[in-house]
Amino acid sequence: MVFNTRFALAEEYDLCQSQVDEYQNNVNGHILLRNVIPESEIAELRTSVLRTHEALKHEEEDFQKAFRITQNLWEINDTVRAHVLSKRYAGIAAKLLGCRDVRIYHDLTFFKEGLGKGKPTPWHQDGHYWPLDTEGCITLWVPLIDCPVDMGPMSFVSGSHLNKNAEHLPISDESDEYIRNLVEKENLSVAPAQHMNAGDATFHSCWTYHAAASNTTDRTRIAFAVAYYDADAKVPVQPPNNERRAANLARWFPGAVPGGPAATEKNPAVLCPHD
Repeated sequence: MVFNTRFALAEEYDLCQSQVDEYQNNVNGHILLRNVIPESEIAELRTSVLRTHEALKHEEEDFQKAFRITQNLWEINDTVRAHVLSKRYAGIAAKLLGCRDVRIYHDLTFFKEGLGKGKPTPWHQDGHYWPLDTEGCITLWVPLIDCPVDMGPMSFVSGSHLNKNAEHLPISDESDEYIRNLVEKENLSVAPAQHMNAGDATFHSCWTYHAAASNTTDRTRIAFAVAYYDADAKVPVQPPNNERRAANLARWFPGAVPGGPAATEKNPAVLCPHD
């Protein structure tokens, strides 16, 4: 395994304690941070993501016309690998989770077509798909072009990471209706989407309700994400209780055993790479 040594990606992000507290302490379960990807690195990463997405086009998934994804670009592109295995980003994730280190779950592209073709992303909890025995799960989501509100950055329900009420539902119209009803019934706090410049990033728990509006601009929203988890997490003893968890366990944790560490060659630890 070759880890990046580029200075900009190894340089620690200046994350203050109040920002950590904003994410933790049973408050939000999400946070928007500015300039996470150094400006000098954005153009090359965008080019590499676009090129690698095209190379993986045969594996592309289209989620209800809301967004198009490909996954684990880091395994085939050196520039993407340098970012996914960056101590800068992993350091943020570990601090927000309050753990010593994080491992890679997988990376993803999130392309939302413009002119309204990229439909709204339904409200959902990512935890439906995560086959891990840990609450220490977090996703970095970053636009690789400037992303105004009408391009469809994400909205979050603050504090929703404290429950798993929508765990049983995959991303769908059903999950959208279910969570909207919860928000109204329980008077939950919705943090609306904000303008994001290329390189700004949101971090959210896999249990945080989130959604995105349609993209009404004339450009495709180009976003990239890296999902991390507590490096000490284990595979659940009980078998997965839905098809997507079962598929993800087989794909992203090959050879892992129930009750054993969630640590395979596809899940390197980032801050302590020899773990």
